[in-house]
Amino acid sequence: MNTDFHTPNAPRDVVLLHQLGHGLQCPSLSPFALKVETYLRMNNISYKSLYDRKMGPKGKSPWIEYNGEVIPDSSFIIAFLNRQFNIDMNAFLTPHDRGVATALQRLAEDSLYFQLGLWRAVYDKEKETFRGIGLNSFYIWMLERKAKDDAWHHGIGRHSEEEVAVITEKDLWALSEILGDKHFFFGSTPTEVDCTLFGHLSQFVWQARRSPGEKLINEKFPNLKSYCERMKEKFWPDWNELLFHAQQDKSASS
Repeated sequence: MNTDFHTPNAPRDVVLLHQLGHGLQCPSLSPFALKVETYLRMNNISYKSLYDRKMGPKGKSPWIEYNGEVIPDSSFIIAFLNRQFNIDMNAFLTPHDRGVATALQRLAEDSLYFQLGLWRAVYDKEKETFRGIGLNSFYIWMLERKAKDDAWHHGIGRHSEEEVAVITEKDLWALSEILGDKHFFFGSTPTEVDCTLFGHLSQFVWQARRSPGEKLINEKFPNLKSYCERMKEKFWPDWNELLFHAQQDKSASS
């Protein structure tokens, strides 16, 4: 199965995480890649990131290889690794908490994600996220076209930019209220959904400059920014070393 997606001479017992490139202010352009990589770090799973921009079997990124198995989609990746390593980060959650966690995941992945994509590829006239990493104008035009098409079919792209900003504020308000003054979304210990929420919120905090999301988090929902700072400090001590320009400098000097 999926023989075209196997890396020759792949190491045993090491997760190979295929993802898009480094970002200007986040280690990855993709909130889903940050989700998976944060999960791997939380659980001390041996892995290697491959920034090859290669899409997986479902035409999506990220995807992983592990001991000959190929798994696409961030949620299925985590479910697979939970089984492989006998991990349950949600063990202490009640059924009600698990239901809330699922709803939070859907809010991030089925709402915030499309708002982020519209800002980066459509509303931001400077296209900073893409121009800053050297993408050419034609490729950026293709990304804008895809973002518009995806958002239109999702439904959110049928709204005006101002209406999308209203949706963003409501989503961030909900997350801010649920987080409150807790360290993580369900208390003092992170759970799976923290991987998802950090993956998406960190993009607004650091990699969506001048966006309504960034402004709202800074001005109205500072607990979300503090949350991202905590997650970054705890699980990403090498964050700055993995940014685009740091990696470019490293390649140039090697």
